[in-house]
Amino acid sequence: MNTNNDIHEIVLDNPGRKNALSYALLDDLSKELTSARDNNARAVIITGADNSFSAGADFADLTGTIDDMAIDEAIANIVTQIREMPAPVFAAVEGPCMGGAVDIALACDFLVASEESFFEVPAARLGLLYNPDAVGRLHVRLSGLILRRMLLLGERFTAAEAAQVGVVSHLVAPGAALDESGKLAERAIDGSREAVAATKSLLVALEDGAADLAHWEKVRREILDSPQRRESVARAKESTDN
Repeated sequence: MNTNNDIHEIVLDNPGRKNALSYALLDDLSKELTSARDNNARAVIITGADNSFSAGADFADLTGTIDDMAIDEAIANIVTQIREMPAPVFAAVEGPCMGGAVDIALACDFLVASEESFFEVPAARLGLLYNPDAVGRLHVRLSGLILRRMLLLGERFTAAEAAQVGVVSHLVAPGAALDESGKLAERAIDGSREAVAATKSLLVALEDGAADLAHWEKVRREILDSPQRRESVARAKESTDN
């Protein structure tokens, strides 16, 4: 895991287990997301080591009992951190993205996937009712039919199929997900930090059905009259003049 200027790159790394979501890995991921926020990262990229995003929950940490709710809670905490991150978050997906990793990837603002990647949620086959909070979030993003295919059948979606149904935002050649995410992140940091953060927060609030539009109109007016906007407009004028 490393930080590069304004772009904070996080690598899921659980060697030999296709980056399965162990408690240790989820704890590291949470700490990295906290670090990105504390250090005012302008963009965050989450990817996986060894051409895999993640195979989902690590069976080595599962018990087959109600105690396994703890791993759902750890994943839910990651999702909350991603959604509350004031900077845009990119998932750069190569290879498998399964189970709880799908929830994490879809929590990101952009999901960049290699043509050789795939998405699968085998919860029902494993005797689970997928986390209802996660199902609620997925229901906002996906049609009921797609969600049934994903959750009831545990159907595997190729990256191309996932792009068609709205899971993937950018489909790229094999091995190019991280590079493309980096290019998109560079574009994201060209924007005003305040405007980007406010826009992301508004979009998340709208997805949650909790947007107070009067509040956001107040935020819009504050940004319109901010020193940062005046600087942005001045730079744009200078660029146009040149």
